[in-house]
Amino acid sequence: MTETKRNRRIPLILIILLWVLVAVSAFATWKLKTQRDLALEQMKASEAAQKKAAEEIETEALKIETPIWPEAGIDDFSLTERSGKTVTKEDLLGKPWVACFVFTRCAGPCPRVSGQFYQLQKDLKDLDFRLVTFTVDPKNDTPEVLSRYAESVGADPEKWLFLTGDQNEIFHLIEKSFLMPVEENKGPARKPGFEVIHTTNVMLVDKNGRVLGKYNAVDDVEMAELRREVRKLVKEEKPKPDTEKPEEQQPDSPENTKQDEAAKPKTPAKAGMISLSTPLLPIVTNLLAQTEDGSPAAEADTGETVKTAPDWVYQLPAVNATLNGLATILLMVGYWFIRHGEQQKHKKTMLSAFATSVLFLVFYLLYHFALQSYTGTASRKFGGEGAIRPIYYFILITHVVLAAAVPVLAWVTIRRGLKQQWEAHRKIAKITFPIWLYVSITGVVIYFMLYHLPGAA
Repeated sequence: MTETKRNRRIPLILIILLWVLVAVSAFATWKLKTQRDLALEQMKASEAAQKKAAEEIETEALKIETPIWPEAGIDDFSLTERSGKTVTKEDLLGKPWVACFVFTRCAGPCPRVSGQFYQLQKDLKDLDFRLVTFTVDPKNDTPEVLSRYAESVGADPEKWLFLTGDQNEIFHLIEKSFLMPVEENKGPARKPGFEVIHTTNVMLVDKNGRVLGKYNAVDDVEMAELRREVRKLVKEEKPKPDTEKPEEQQPDSPENTKQDEAAKPKTPAKAGMISLSTPLLPIVTNLLAQTEDGSPAAEADTGETVKTAPDWVYQLPAVNATLNGLATILLMVGYWFIRHGEQQKHKKTMLSAFATSVLFLVFYLLYHFALQSYTGTASRKFGGEGAIRPIYYFILITHVVLAAAVPVLAWVTIRRGLKQQWEAHRKIAKITFPIWLYVSITGVVIYFMLYHLPGAA
């Protein structure tokens, strides 16, 4: 009896620890939902302010029949870069640049804006232009803080500048030169992460410091348009080298055609894609040319394709979370059956839980494979800031480590049960059950933390 009680104590302690972790995760998720709702309200208020400001600007522009932005360009400024050096308007002349306005402790859309800038840096790495981030919270965002933030978003210090300085000077520049709204949040609406109301628009500036246009960073279509405009702008300003005219050749000559085809660089297959036979290639090509709504992907004049995926790809995380939730329920029901002596029902329920987990694994791999194939990135970056980050990464790391063991443990446990090796089955089930349950529950928790954080939508 004493040995039996000791054996039962081990899974009991594991289950208690499991539910403590689940309770902490549930509380954290609830707090995130509260922050997300507040963030959505702030975003709506910001969008309303932007719309009102834009309407006023357009009205004034129509009255005086002049361009929206100052013809002479933006006002001069003197701000401090994250490296500590002083940057002025003159330092940015000579190359086109793109500006955005964020702050490091933002719990709203700032992570999305910075993510779009990182994508610009990645997609247009061969073009000679700059990215400039102006902080709208300079009291908190010192050069040291901006330096850490820049590293966290993968900014290239040679191409992407982060500027801070006097708040009045920054606000004046944003309002008077870029004609965008910005103000400190005051009163009850001022909560952690929502200290400043600002625009999500990013601004395209030419080499002379004149603003050419604005593009909403939370709109992928507008950001694709921005990439096209940057390409055109750099191409127009790039001097044409004096080269001798090549020897004229007959365009329809078979020899010339073969030489041209041999000279063309072979386009590498998209990352994550498996080589397909010729009969399947047209089908896959058509699939890859579809956007979220099923229509052909828009292409720039330069041949650039908008990097997006069909809607079904973005639905897979919710499907995976549902499968994890179903596996959790089946595991709990199966445990209840065996505790009450319902052996056959326990067997069927646990086999169903295993099948559900296998189906989850299939969809999980499909999601990351498809995301890599369509967009060039196989994962989603966590957007939470502050104390929630270590909680998220603790849950994520333990989930991933234990998830690697679940298939082996579950298979061995089920195999011993099917062979009626009851004693061996019970011993390993005491280890498998709490780990499997933890992985299933935290799979749901990670989904909510990763896809329902403020600014993650």
